[in-house]
Amino acid sequence: MNDQLLYLSGAEIAALRPNPADLRLSLARAFRLHAQHRVQARPKQTLAIAPGHFFQAMCAASPEPPYAAAKWVGIAENSGRGLSNVNGLVILSDFNTGRPLAIMDGNSLTVLRTAAMSALAAEYLARPDSTSIGFVGCGQQALGHLEAMYDLFPGLAEAVCFDRNATSARRLAVIAREKGLQSRETTAADDALACDIVITTVPGTTTLTPFLDASLLRPGSFVSAVDLGRSWRVETFNVFDLRVVDDRAQAEDPENRSKLAYPGPFDSDLAMLASGVERGRSSDPSQRTLFLFPGFALADLAVASAVFETALRTGGGVGLQR
Repeated sequence: MNDQLLYLSGAEIAALRPNPADLRLSLARAFRLHAQHRVQARPKQTLAIAPGHFFQAMCAASPEPPYAAAKWVGIAENSGRGLSNVNGLVILSDFNTGRPLAIMDGNSLTVLRTAAMSALAAEYLARPDSTSIGFVGCGQQALGHLEAMYDLFPGLAEAVCFDRNATSARRLAVIAREKGLQSRETTAADDALACDIVITTVPGTTTLTPFLDASLLRPGSFVSAVDLGRSWRVETFNVFDLRVVDDRAQAEDPENRSKLAYPGPFDSDLAMLASGVERGRSSDPSQRTLFLFPGFALADLAVASAVFETALRTGGGVGLQR
């Protein structure tokens, strides 16, 4: 591999079948190092082109394991019929030598890292006896979150799936049913809010009007607002007893704060939880908790590193001549 650059497409990453528990462990290790000020990560940098059209760059480096990564994402709301409006690549480099090691499909990695972040947050913020999960938005992110949460919560028994595209909701319900969950699609988003765990992944558009009411959440529930909170009526966020972000410093950056439907303040972040500085949810079974996050470069690095090492062990990916 010394004279080659490994390429991992989305299909090749899927074929590796990354273990959700391993990804959570990689993230926890990275955020503990972050709490010790042993990693470097920069807030997202954004080039705004037009409403719904922008590019983002994210980078991070860590000595353990010794890798650095840069992620480049292009987002275009009206990218054309049949085309994704979010497209990205991740470049992984050796921390010590700077040598590029791999180029990876950023879309697949983003699904994995986002679901792993939600699951890591859920370790500290969700009730361990949670038995139901509700989805508002049933696309690729919802599929990734179903895998991650099913791995973390063995007691999950019910899934409620809402999407304005009935086909997407039906597909997710079928996959949940194949895992042994009692699942159903619904035409009412509020049905999903009656679950112990709620995942919202509503795509961003310039015409979206917030429609979810947090006051309808079940006591003791955990919400992961993957969609930056854009689907939620922010004036109802006062029902949350604990609000957590992936990285408080990034969330306080004016450019990134403006992207969040709820700009803060936040009670803690993943580094505080993973390092034990904050303990997460209290013993109060009625406590409602929120994880709202824009995505953090360190998480992309942690997941890309884990996927790369899996590919090396299993012979996955395609070697490109340097």
